[in-house]
Amino acid sequence: MKIKFFLGKKFFLSFFVLTLLIALSLTGWIRTVDAAAPGITNPSIIADIAEQSSPAVVWIITTYETEDSPRLFFGPPTKKEYQSQGSGFFFNDSGSILTNAHVVAGAKSIEVILKDQKEPMTASLVGIDTDLDVAVLKVNSQNKTPYLKLGDSDKSRIGDWVIAIGNPFGLDHTVTVGIISAKGRPLIAGDGNNDSQSYENMIQTDAAINPGNSGGPLLDLEGAIIGINTAVSANGQGLGFAIPINSVKNVLQELVTTGKVSRPWLGAQFIDLKMVNARFKSKLHLTDYNDGVLIGPVRNSPAARAGLQDFDLIVEFNHQTVSDSSELISAIAKQKPGDRVNVTFVRNGRKFNVDVVLDEKPQPK
Repeated sequence: MKIKFFLGKKFFLSFFVLTLLIALSLTGWIRTVDAAAPGITNPSIIADIAEQSSPAVVWIITTYETEDSPRLFFGPPTKKEYQSQGSGFFFNDSGSILTNAHVVAGAKSIEVILKDQKEPMTASLVGIDTDLDVAVLKVNSQNKTPYLKLGDSDKSRIGDWVIAIGNPFGLDHTVTVGIISAKGRPLIAGDGNNDSQSYENMIQTDAAINPGNSGGPLLDLEGAIIGINTAVSANGQGLGFAIPINSVKNVLQELVTTGKVSRPWLGAQFIDLKMVNARFKSKLHLTDYNDGVLIGPVRNSPAARAGLQDFDLIVEFNHQTVSDSSELISAIAKQKPGDRVNVTFVRNGRKFNVDVVLDEKPQPK
């Protein structure tokens, strides 16, 4: 009898709770998730954005020309052509396209193919900025071109869903989905010399980005551009990177108007002191220092004209302490061509100060 009474009590309590939940739901205190509401809960949202956005994404095909080694006694060297590819997207209805600089830099000719079109359109290079890895192209179209809205990458958050559209391996208009894995990632492409590129504020995503995706859009769930896909990690899967669209918007008008972005230039190769072994530090009389940037001035550069020499250790730039090349590059980027800055450096164990007048960074040929 005791067991029956206990089971009956449990049943009564369960029935009471269920009745209460139903009552609260009917009065509006409990709200159910609407599966058709905007957001990832809508199972069609990715397909809808892909369908709406894909017509504004283009497949870019570039042609380059190289010279073969000269054949002895048989005249001048012959020329060879080869092609490369990437992605891009219209950002207005007059045929203007955003893509990566490395997709089109040095190309003899540039063609773009639109979705569901077989015949390519000739594109001209309007402006290019290799530091940010951004380029603007233009096609002459009789009709208004579909275009994508430039969003606000500052408002995006780690964990937000994102969509990448591009042409990996020539598979046009491929759609991949992932999340923002991180923001503000610093990247240095190259080996730290004068040709290295430093990216200070990249978006990291696990949306699949493969060769050919470069220059394509990274979209949020409102279909707005928050980044330009630009890099694939060679060291692991699930690591892709995009240029924040706000960084692009900061230079877009200058890029379209002048064809380039004017940037300050110190003119030196950089090596972080922390990368140097103890024996070499001792040889340079730098055993008392753990941070700083060893430099190698480029001939006729601002650094060389100011008297800086190979293996001088920069420890302050314009009265700001710099511990590595990333910090030095960021400090330089805050200046303008023609600015006079103070540089504190160490040579043979002694500290010196010198003023340097920065030049405009030369554009690659």
